[in-house]
Amino acid sequence: MNPPFDPGDRTYYVDDARLQAFQALTPEQRLRWVEELAAFLRLARVGRMRQPVPTGQRDDTGKV
Repeated sequence: MNPPFDPGDRTYYVDDARLQAFQALTPEQRLRWVEELAAFLRLARVGRMRQPVPTGQRDDTGKV
C-alpha cells in the first residue's frame, strides 16, 4: 500500500527552454506573470473551499 500523498510535497520539472523564456521577459512582464498566477491560485483556493467536505473530513481551515 502506498503512503498517503502529502499535498505540500510537490516537485516540478522546468526545462531549460522554459527558464530561458522566463529570463527573457522584462521585469514588468515577470511581475504581470506572477500576479496572474497569484490570481489563478486564489480562484482555485476559493473554488476548493466551496466544495462540500465529506462528513468526518477536515477542510483547509481545519474545521470539520
